[in-house]
Amino acid sequence: MSNNNFFRKDLNLKSRWWHRFLSVIFIVAFIAVVGFSISSMFGDYQLPKYTKVGMLSDRMNSEIRLIGSLVTPEEKIAMYEHNLYESNNGSSLYDKNGGWLLKQEYYCSKNVSTHIEEISAKTGVNYYKGNTGLVSLDDFKKYLIQNNAGCVEVLDLDSVVHFGNVKKALSWGLEADDMAVWQESMAKSIFAVLQTVFFEALGFLIILVLYYKVFLYIAFGSRKSS
Repeated sequence: MSNNNFFRKDLNLKSRWWHRFLSVIFIVAFIAVVGFSISSMFGDYQLPKYTKVGMLSDRMNSEIRLIGSLVTPEEKIAMYEHNLYESNNGSSLYDKNGGWLLKQEYYCSKNVSTHIEEISAKTGVNYYKGNTGLVSLDDFKKYLIQNNAGCVEVLDLDSVVHFGNVKKALSWGLEADDMAVWQESMAKSIFAVLQTVFFEALGFLIILVLYYKVFLYIAFGSRKSS
């Protein structure tokens, strides 16, 4: 006689309708829960997963380029990976953060302070915003050097008190600083799904143990000796 009769073959459970019914419910519930969890990962923007492929500043060179041209359509930018998955009420926040930034008029370059006249000529904007207010061209360049700036943005101004009738000015595009570039990772996505399935299976395994070791013991007692 085996000392380990986990599935209680002595009870001939396959001949009992309620056991067959619970077995079907168990399997259907497991498939439903796993399917819902994976679907929720897509719905909550937790999939696909991304891997860091470099820093945005590494894509800059001596040429003036719009920030959106520094990445490919398949890439995203964010300071941290979790920023790519943030959502609110079922809507991804990426388009309001990194995705929004890539669509802005940010001009980026190594030593961007040496290209301000070129950017002014390109944009037609000849006013410059420092830390608090408008500054001269020379002071703006010093401000950029002091902050090790990589990008300059065309900033809309809406304060008559601070800026008078000036509506646009070049400003330090500080949001681009420390941005990393991310690309979809099939390996990380598969691992995330398998991790979810593993923990769901672990939960159902606990239910299975409780059924065979607790419920059946209470209902029928311990295994009968043959």
